[in-house]
Amino acid sequence: MIAKGRSLRPQRRGFFLILVLVVVAVCTMAVYSFTELMVAYEDSTYLSADLVQARVNVESGVDTTRLLLSKPPATRLDYGGVFNNPSMFQAVNVSMGTDNATASSFTIVATGLTETGSYGGIRFGLQNESARLNLNALTALEENSDAILSTLLVTDEESEESEETEIDNIAVSLLMSLPGMSLEIADAILDWLDEDDEPRMYGAELESYTSLPTPYSPTNGPLLSVEELLLVRGITPALLFGADANRNGVLDADEQAHYGVGIETPGVLGWAAFLTVSGAEGNKTRDGLARVNVNQDDMELLYEELLEAIGDETYASYIVAYRIGGTAPNAEASGEAPEGADGGVWSIEMMDQVDLTGEASNPINQVLDLVGSTVTLGNGDNARTYASPFLEDPVSMALYLPVLMDVIATQDSETIPGRINLNECPAELLYGIPFLDEETIQAIIELRSTESDDPNRNFATWPLVEGIVTIEQMRSLTPLLTGGGDVYRAQIIGFFEDSGISSRSEVIIDATTVNPKVISWQNLSHLGRGFEQSVLGSRTMMNTDF
Repeated sequence: MIAKGRSLRPQRRGFFLILVLVVVAVCTMAVYSFTELMVAYEDSTYLSADLVQARVNVESGVDTTRLLLSKPPATRLDYGGVFNNPSMFQAVNVSMGTDNATASSFTIVATGLTETGSYGGIRFGLQNESARLNLNALTALEENSDAILSTLLVTDEESEESEETEIDNIAVSLLMSLPGMSLEIADAILDWLDEDDEPRMYGAELESYTSLPTPYSPTNGPLLSVEELLLVRGITPALLFGADANRNGVLDADEQAHYGVGIETPGVLGWAAFLTVSGAEGNKTRDGLARVNVNQDDMELLYEELLEAIGDETYASYIVAYRIGGTAPNAEASGEAPEGADGGVWSIEMMDQVDLTGEASNPINQVLDLVGSTVTLGNGDNARTYASPFLEDPVSMALYLPVLMDVIATQDSETIPGRINLNECPAELLYGIPFLDEETIQAIIELRSTESDDPNRNFATWPLVEGIVTIEQMRSLTPLLTGGGDVYRAQIIGFFEDSGISSRSEVIIDATTVNPKVISWQNLSHLGRGFEQSVLGSRTMMNTDF
């Protein structure tokens, strides 16, 4: 028995040894798994921190843009402008990291313009929302179409015959300029915007939408976003966003291959690239000062304000006199409106005959009302008519028009909504203006510039000064076009220069007020970074002082 018991002891020791080895192996694996888990948590923490940093970079881009837009336009030009300024908007360093070697930055990218005026390429800067068609201004344009448009002479190129065609809806004409737009969809958009429930010839109103499987009602008012157009009958995501799947404003190689389109294919970026609901101008001078409302009631105050703003007694006195007894050029003749200026050209000496305490019943609809106009002073045989000192020759207009366009307002409002920026808009929108022929539009596109130091280029009247359009055409264009705009769109990418970690957002900033405010913020990070690292740039250090 003793011999048998002794023979079992080595077996027991072997068993316990194996058990210990198993326990050690299990503990080792547990420690290894725990270590791997901790490493994964550490990587996740660093990744989360990098993602947060990328989002912070975007926020830094927003604040930098707001700070820049708080400056008057003239000051922005001193920094290189906001249209295409790589030193201000490309690879702006935000942080070098805790190791002082991990650079993270932001870049602001916008769609460029080709030589033909269409969208193409990229630039580093902001996009003026006034370079897009403001959908919420269409109903106002429609209501004033009769005042803007008249019977136009349209040439039929095929038959080489001319016939008069009345274009009675400029809102439809502008919408029809969008690639792939139809009359049915244009009317449906206007029906969605107008206040009534009566459908247009090709449109759709309440009855059309309530009869759908999932019924809903049209807004019958302003749109809150361009994306709301997807609710309008006939509008699809393909029409609204085109082949630009990642919403970066350019047609990437994979998008060209996937959709089978090329860069020159019309409508590849979709209608969203041409439309906005936010375009507006601040009713202020380029120095950020309040403009003079020439339609105010107090003529004495008006004269003082004009004299200070313009600095010319002859010009200031004529504007006041025009408010009291002026006749617009080409105005319909009446028994009281003399045909000729028998008193000569207006001079400051005539101001003695102006009663500043009297009633001013003659409004000024636009600055060009003053050009070629007349003022009549006195009654009966003592009446004398004076010609405007604002002469129609290009040399004179080049001197006084930028001053008048800058300091004069014809309405007492803080903002002017809806006009299209002549200098930055895509060519398609210009072709939607029915009383401009193709040759004139091509001349405008060829000569326009966002970098000119000519003060006339700050305003939409520069084609008049340079002889591209007539003064009659310019009077019709003034309610539609502007040379500025104070609401801007910024596509901001926050990124790390040594990795693919990034965050991308598109924001719209309203700079019509002293303190620019963000009115729209769309996070586009789920659609990817949008641009290669070589485009975003690499700059380890950059200081921007304002």
